[in-house]
Amino acid sequence: MEKIFLFGLMTWITGNPLLAVLAVLLVTAAGYGYASGALVRLPRALERRTTIRELERAVRTNPHDATARADLGRLLVEAGRPARALPHLEAAAARTPEVSETLYYLGAARLGVGDLAGGRPLVEQALARDPKLRYGEPYLRLADYYLARGEAREALPHLERFTALHASSVEGRYKLARAWLATGRPDQARAVLDEAVQAHRTSPGFKRREERLWRLKAGWLRHRLRGGAA
Repeated sequence: MEKIFLFGLMTWITGNPLLAVLAVLLVTAAGYGYASGALVRLPRALERRTTIRELERAVRTNPHDATARADLGRLLVEAGRPARALPHLEAAAARTPEVSETLYYLGAARLGVGDLAGGRPLVEQALARDPKLRYGEPYLRLADYYLARGEAREALPHLERFTALHASSVEGRYKLARAWLATGRPDQARAVLDEAVQAHRTSPGFKRREERLWRLKAGWLRHRLRGGAA
């Protein structure tokens, strides 16, 4: 109904139905970007893309630069391109096996291409060296792998460790709630969702913007579990 009203208003303003449709699409996209936090992440994504290109040039010039290859692999993993990240992280880990973060990202890249046997031991090894590595992010990545395979029970301990280290993470608590729900524990799921909503409410402004989409997901699931009650 709102979009029909907006279309009518824009048609009246522009006098052109095609321009009105375009305006409605732009407004809708902007609204989604604001609600999901995508607009907040866009500058970071653009900066990451530029840095990836610079590092690719550096690696072509000096393939033995372990730092550049590790940084390039990390950014490619964060950009959702684990297959491209693998050769860089493997080369970096071979030269600097003592760097826990490189081991973690190599493990994450292997998990990203579906290699549990090759990825999980590396992530666990990195965590054994530094249990607080990246505020517990490796636990979240292990949990993501299991959740994607429908193995919520295996994801649970990793999500519990992550949320213990990163209490303000709405994403972590939402995923923990989904895991509890998938294992038949709706009461625990509701409690964790209450914590997720409270964590978002008390977070700094920049953090609330970054995790707005997770807050919306947590709020929707919380509402559904309460049977539509407020």
